[in-house]
Amino acid sequence: MHSLQAPPLCRQAKLEARFPGLQITVSKKADALFPTVSAASICAKVVRDRALETWRCPETVPMDVTKLGSGYPADPQTKRFLAEGMDPVFGFPSLVRFSWSTCQTLLDKSAVGVQWEESDEEMDEAAQNTPSVASFFGGGSAQRHVFFTECRLKPAAPL
Repeated sequence: MHSLQAPPLCRQAKLEARFPGLQITVSKKADALFPTVSAASICAKVVRDRALETWRCPETVPMDVTKLGSGYPADPQTKRFLAEGMDPVFGFPSLVRFSWSTCQTLLDKSAVGVQWEESDEEMDEAAQNTPSVASFFGGGSAQRHVFFTECRLKPAAPL
């Protein structure tokens, strides 16, 4: 399996835990190293290309998918399609992966900035992780900074 962006060994361990009966190999450039991954990649591209040929954009934005290019963010025609098809408020049509760095860059440069209000969930989580004022006073041993713990440093003399 191709490792995508995750470190190969982390992804492999996660998949092996999920599918304990299977032997799984995850590596970078798997499509160049393993014929089955290469074949699967070609099949996926053919399926994607056929789906794009008949794509009907659910948004009301007029979109000519024939100008999409290869669909890969490094393709100049795809970059042009993204730049021309981006709405400054709503971003891209649902066809586009907003997570691509190409899309993120376009949104950061050309889209309207948005500042979101904290949700109740986030505020509750922040309150849970905030120690009470009383915790700063009174007994108890002070917790050592993570730096000292990770470096396995100990005091030379008692404080």
